[in-house]
Amino acid sequence: MPNKPLLTVAIIVQNQRDVVETTLTSVFELSSIPFELFIIDDHSGDGSTDVIDSLLAYYQHEHTFYFTHDSATGRGNALNEAILQSNGQIFWAPNTIAEIDEGTLSMQLEQLANSTNAGMLQQRVLPDNQQQWTDFISRENWPQDGAFLWNLQALSAAEQFFNPYLDHYSGLELALRLRGHKRPFAVSNDQWYRPSNLVPATEPNFKLRQELFFTLLRDLKPSGEQRSNVLSRLRDLHETKEEPKFEHELLNRALQMKRDGRFNSALELIEEVLDEFPGHAGARNLKIEILEKKRRFVEASELKHEVNKSKAKQDRSEEEQEQEPETSNEVPTESDDGDIDISLIVPTTTYGKPALEHCLLSISEHCDTSALELIVIDNASLDDTHDYLNELKEKDFLRCRIITNAQNAGFSASINQGLEKARGRYACIIHNDISVKDDVLSQLRDLMDEHPDYAILGPSTNKTLNPDQATRNVRDSDPELMQAEYLDSFCMMVRMDSDLQMDTDYQLAFFEDIDLCFQARSQGHKVGIAPHITVEHHFGTTTFSLDLDTESDQYWKNVAHFNEKWEIEVFSEEELKSLSTFDQLLALDDLVNPLYPEDEIKKQFERLFTDELKTEILKTQHQDETLCKLVHLFMVMGEREIMRRLEDRLETVDMPASLIYQLVRFYFNRNIYSRCSHYLDKLKPQNESLRADLYRLAILVENKDLDQAIPMLRDLMEHAPANPMLYKLAGDIHRFNGNDEEAGSFYDLAEQINPFEFTNEEKDAFGFQL
Repeated sequence: MPNKPLLTVAIIVQNQRDVVETTLTSVFELSSIPFELFIIDDHSGDGSTDVIDSLLAYYQHEHTFYFTHDSATGRGNALNEAILQSNGQIFWAPNTIAEIDEGTLSMQLEQLANSTNAGMLQQRVLPDNQQQWTDFISRENWPQDGAFLWNLQALSAAEQFFNPYLDHYSGLELALRLRGHKRPFAVSNDQWYRPSNLVPATEPNFKLRQELFFTLLRDLKPSGEQRSNVLSRLRDLHETKEEPKFEHELLNRALQMKRDGRFNSALELIEEVLDEFPGHAGARNLKIEILEKKRRFVEASELKHEVNKSKAKQDRSEEEQEQEPETSNEVPTESDDGDIDISLIVPTTTYGKPALEHCLLSISEHCDTSALELIVIDNASLDDTHDYLNELKEKDFLRCRIITNAQNAGFSASINQGLEKARGRYACIIHNDISVKDDVLSQLRDLMDEHPDYAILGPSTNKTLNPDQATRNVRDSDPELMQAEYLDSFCMMVRMDSDLQMDTDYQLAFFEDIDLCFQARSQGHKVGIAPHITVEHHFGTTTFSLDLDTESDQYWKNVAHFNEKWEIEVFSEEELKSLSTFDQLLALDDLVNPLYPEDEIKKQFERLFTDELKTEILKTQHQDETLCKLVHLFMVMGEREIMRRLEDRLETVDMPASLIYQLVRFYFNRNIYSRCSHYLDKLKPQNESLRADLYRLAILVENKDLDQAIPMLRDLMEHAPANPMLYKLAGDIHRFNGNDEEAGSFYDLAEQINPFEFTNEEKDAFGFQL
C-alpha cells in the first residue's frame, strides 16, 4: 500500500451496533483500493465499541485510526475531525454500508482523481441554480452522505469542512455551499455502494430544511428577488411546522396534553369526543398518534384500518360499487397443504420491522417460493410491524400467516407456535436479521431429501456463536454436508415428521437451539452443517436491543438449565487431582457458572478451601491475573470476608471489564450502590456500554436523584428504545412523582418486552436483575 492512500473513509458511529459490523467489514474487505479508515465512535452506549474492537483485532488494518468521544459531539463535528486528519485525495463518509461494488468504486475513484471536479454523486443530479435548490430543499428523498465522493484536491482548505450543526445530510449541505463552482460535480450512473436497510434514511425535517435554507441565504445579497424567495419559503416552513388546531375545544385540550406528554388524559378527552361524534376524523387521527406514542400499535393499527375502510367507502360512488365484481374484495385463498414444501418460521419483536423487511425481500428475490409458506410470530412489537404484517397478509405474500402475542413469548415458545401451524414437510426456522443471495431454502431442502437420516440442517454464515458454522472456518475441500453436535438457530431446517419441539424453559433466548439438536440426536437423528450454503447474519439485532448477551442473567440461567437437563459434566475430578490444591481452586473459577454455581463445583470448592489455604492466599502476593480470578471465585462462592480483603489489592490492578461488570452486578443486587459507582468509574472508555449506563441510571433512580435521572433516561430511551429496564425505571420515576397511571403504563411496557423478568402484578415490588 502506498504511503499516501487514494481514499479516506470516515465512519462515524452513533449507537449503530446492529449495522457497524457490516459497514466496517465492507470497507476492510476492499482489496484493490488503497485506503485509510477513520472510525470515530461518538459516545455510543449500545455496545458498538465491542463490535469495533472485535473487528479491529480480526482485520489488523495498518491504516485504520480509531477514536472515541467521552461525550457526543454530533456527526458534523466528528466528520470535521476526520477530514482534518485525512491523507487521501478522495474523502468518503457513508452513514452505513450494506454492500460495496469494489469494481465500480475503483473506477469512479480513478475518474474523480484525474479530474478537477469537486466531487461525484451516485445516480443523482443536483440542482443547477438558486431556484432549483430552493425547490429541491422543499422536496423529499435527499441523497445520503455515502452517495458523495469528495475530491479534496479540487477543494480549498476553507471549503473542506462539514456543517457542525447537522447530524444528517452533511454531504448535501456541503454540495450546496459548493454550488458556485463552474463544474462542481460528476455524476455516476452506476451504484458503487448500497446503504443498510436496517437504518432507514432520515426524512428531511423542519430543522434540516431550515439549515439548508440558511446556507442558501448566506451567499445571497442583503436584498433582491432570490433572497425574498428563500425568505418566503422559510416563512412557509415555519407556518407548516405548527400543529393544526381543532374546532372542538376538547380536542384542542387533548392536543396540548399530547404535547405535554399526558397521553392517558388526552385519550380520555378524545374518547369523549368520539362518544358524541363516532366518525370524527380529527379525533380518530389524534387517537392513532397517541396510541403509537404509547406503543399500543395493535390498537392503533386496528383504528387505522377502520379509518381507511371508511374513507375508501366514501370515495367510491354507488355506481362504481355496482360495477365491481362480487369477488373483488376477496382475499386469495390459501393453497392446499400438499402444495407446501417448506414452512418458513420467523419470530420478531420490539423494533424488528426493518430487519424483517430486509430478510423477507431477500428471500422473495432469491428463493423459489412456489411451495413456501411464511409464518411470522409477532411478539408484541413496539414499532409498526403489525401494519406491515397485515399488508403482507392482504397481499398473500408467501402465503403469509401471522401469530400475534400480547407479550414477548420468547424464541422457543414462538418457534413452537410456528411448528404447530406449519404445513410443510420441512420447517425452516430463521432469525429476522438474516438475508440470502442464493436459493438457500431449496438447497437445504434438497440436502434433507438426499439424507433422510438428518433431522436438522443449517448453513454457514459470517457471524455466529457456533464456530463450526462460521464462513471464515469453511474450506473449499469441506464436503457438502458435515455431521455436527449442534446448530445456531439463525437458520435451521427441521424435518417435520421428527416431531421436535423447543424447550420453553429457556425463556427469551440462548441454548434452545442447542437443546433442540440434542433432542434430535438423543432420538437417533443426525444434525448437520452445509458449509457451502451461506446466509448473511446481522448478529444480535434482537438480542442486543433486549440487553441479552453472553454476560446476561438469562444466558447463565440457560447454561445451568442446559447442563442439568443433559447431565453435562462440569469438570473432570481426575484432571483436577493432577494439579496442586491452589491451582485446583483457580481451575474452578474457569469452570463455574458465575451466577448459578453448580453443586458439584460448590462441593469441590468447600473441600479445597481449608483454613490453611485461606491463610496462604491472604499471605501471598499474587500476580494481577491470579488476584482477579480469586476475587471472582470468592464472589461467586459467597466468601465475602476474604473477597473484600483481596478486593483492596485491586486498586492498582488493571482489571478486565468482565470482572468490573460482575462486581457491579454483585453489589447492585445487594443495594451497595457506592461500590457499584466505584467500579463503574474504573471502566475504560472503550469498555463503556449500555449496561453501564443502565446501572448508573438505576442508582440515580434508587437514590431519587431525579434531576439527573430524567435527562439521562430520555437520552437512553432515544438510543435504546427496546430495553425493558428503561421502561421499568421510567415507571419508578413516575411512581415517585405520584403519577401512578403513567407508572403503570411504563411497567406494562417493560412486562410486554420481557415478561420473564418484569411483572406489573405488584408495582411496589417490581423486581429486576441487571
